[in-house]
Amino acid sequence: MKKILIYFVVMICISSCDPIDDRDFLPAVKSAEEIAGDINLEVKNITPGSNKIILSVDNGNIVQWEVEGLTSYKTADTIKLTSTGTKDVFCNVVSPGGIIRIKREVEVTVVEGLVSIPLSYLVGSFGDGETWVYASDYGDGLSHWYLSSSTNWEELWWSPLADGTDAENGLEDELLFKITDGVNYLEISPEPGAEPEKSEFEFDADNMTITLKNMNLCDYDYVFVDDVKVYQIKLLNKNELILFQDCAGASKNLGWVWRFKKKGFRY
Repeated sequence: MKKILIYFVVMICISSCDPIDDRDFLPAVKSAEEIAGDINLEVKNITPGSNKIILSVDNGNIVQWEVEGLTSYKTADTIKLTSTGTKDVFCNVVSPGGIIRIKREVEVTVVEGLVSIPLSYLVGSFGDGETWVYASDYGDGLSHWYLSSSTNWEELWWSPLADGTDAENGLEDELLFKITDGVNYLEISPEPGAEPEKSEFEFDADNMTITLKNMNLCDYDYVFVDDVKVYQIKLLNKNELILFQDCAGASKNLGWVWRFKKKGFRY
């Protein structure tokens, strides 16, 4: 919407500079349905009743689509809805007469490919992927990677960063959890845009654990467990992920905590 409003303000400024005579003969403002016809607006299920919805207008138009909390600024897009029922789809389009809001309805009778909660928090509603980063803006900025009690992960014993200890792999890691062809994958990039390391992972919703197949988490070198590929999930929601490694099995009465957040989320 912000992009549309900026464009609209610019158009007003331009039109206000036109001679009075020209402005006296401006064309009449068109209705929403007239605008829809002009831009060839189309909203439809990809197949009858499907939760995959095709949205399109002619190229060159500035639009914002809204449906069930989802937003798109593309002239042509396909979105996936997560529930059945009659859905209101709105297209906000910039026209010579201002921003026109056009409504369409689609009926969803079948939802395909939906990932169940809580795994969907990790990989997205359809497994397309979610990116996680260190929650470095949480609390005092030191409690996103720390040593804890083995029996109480919230009991912060020592933060390496507070002592000036640099993480082995830095703290710019990006974790992408996704599902491809029915297989769970984690890709860890040491920094945005870098070549990622990739591993399959198992998600145990009953015991709330993640098991990596052939790699470890960032900064695992500080953990005193030979095989640290199994991590307890202490918190998982739409924006937060906390993983815990119990080191008691290595005769160490301590644990390690990694606190991540959804990329773009701010505390």
